[in-house]
Amino acid sequence: MKSKEKIITGIICAIVLCLYVITGSYHKLNSEAAKIYKVYLDGEVIGNIASEDELYALIDQKQQTIKDKYNVNAVYPPKGLSIVEDYTYNPNYESTESIYTKIEQRDDFTIEGYEVKISATNTHDEFNIYLLDKNILTDAVKEFVLAFIDEEDYNNYLNGTQAELDDIGINYTNMSFLENITIRQKYISVNEKIYENSDELAQELLFGFDYKEKSYTVKEGDTIASISEANTLNTQEFLIANPQFSSENSMLEIGEKVNITLIDPKISFSYAVEEMKQVEYPFDNTITRDNTKDASFSEITTPGVTGLSIQRTKYSIVNGEPNSDAEIVSETVIRPKVDQVTTKGRQQSYIGGNETFIDTGSGWRWPTNSPYFVSSEFAPRWGKIHGGIDITGTGWGSNIYAANDGVVTYVFTDCSDNGKYPDSCGSGFGNHVVIDHGNNIYTLYGHMLHNIPVKVGQTVSRGQLVGYMGNSGQSKGTHLHFGVANGNPKAGGSYFDPRRLYR
Repeated sequence: MKSKEKIITGIICAIVLCLYVITGSYHKLNSEAAKIYKVYLDGEVIGNIASEDELYALIDQKQQTIKDKYNVNAVYPPKGLSIVEDYTYNPNYESTESIYTKIEQRDDFTIEGYEVKISATNTHDEFNIYLLDKNILTDAVKEFVLAFIDEEDYNNYLNGTQAELDDIGINYTNMSFLENITIRQKYISVNEKIYENSDELAQELLFGFDYKEKSYTVKEGDTIASISEANTLNTQEFLIANPQFSSENSMLEIGEKVNITLIDPKISFSYAVEEMKQVEYPFDNTITRDNTKDASFSEITTPGVTGLSIQRTKYSIVNGEPNSDAEIVSETVIRPKVDQVTTKGRQQSYIGGNETFIDTGSGWRWPTNSPYFVSSEFAPRWGKIHGGIDITGTGWGSNIYAANDGVVTYVFTDCSDNGKYPDSCGSGFGNHVVIDHGNNIYTLYGHMLHNIPVKVGQTVSRGQLVGYMGNSGQSKGTHLHFGVANGNPKAGGSYFDPRRLYR
């Protein structure tokens, strides 16, 4: 062999020998490294364990109470737990029990379920609901809906089997929720409120989360109307809380317990209504004078007759409460109204505000044009008294009139013509006017446009223009809030039902 070849052969042998030594050393070193599982919680290492399966088995075993409570087969680690396989020469294993205790102290265990997201509206922030079964949501939402609408009407709407509206009655369209409601499967912390049945969820969506039910025991002489009034409920709210009764005329049994809990809905069920109904219009009062008679003399010479019409109206409802505005589609007069004529004695004066005005003896007139639609009466609403009636249907910018002679004592014009709900501008009344009519009777005209044509101290006569219908303040649509009070409502006066003026 030539010397050059010997040198090359020697180099190759040396390389092979080095590779053999290095490889052998690597296998020897690797065989001495120990497999470990690094346990991370929310990105932080909390210890090393020898068996991943052992930890999961211990978690499942320790959470038997949770499995029994929710009738599930498995309980899972917290969402922030992760386990990573690794090798080390210094394993420093911790017991599986010790790692479990650390996890338990720092985070929540989970079960498989569903998360429901309810989007924010102008009345509530976004919130989540947690369920074991997505059918719980479907059934609870149906129960919620049926608190506000008859089941037969609801099924007719769903099936497209509503009758044509050619007589007294109601048709429904555009049923929906104002919130976006989404559901997804995920692991849920066992410390969350997890709904296991639809009845509980439906009740809490209707009355509020963790509500306390209030009950009342029926006594002799009680009616649904009297119980509702005594507990600041309107009769519809009572019927929602007590679905066993079909109407406010339903019979009550002495000793029976009824639910008087105020509803506080957590979601917003909206639908549109087209309704044909009979509407009664109050007659106006006109006066003739006989100055030979004493001021206290009064005699009806032409009896008044209320008007009667069939009105077809469109409006929307949210959680049983009609929105303030409505569209009057058509109206057929059945019986025209006849104004009442009263003969009275000589006139007398009254003090109103800072001025004196003459009592013309005129009766009260309706404060809007006709036809109109009363979307909300003087009644309890959401736990408070709605201190007036909401009148709509005459349109944006339509005239508002003084209900009787008087002196303007208050004018507010600083609100936007289009308010938002809720909006405290003008104490919620938006742009509004107060009139003193003498005899301690005041009227308030709320939610008007800002271009109010009267001023404080001005004397106005019955039927005089005092403003224009708008949507200012805490309002849900174009309408007039018409309030009547004993005493100045800006100084503690007490509101009463305006319809009393027209009886």
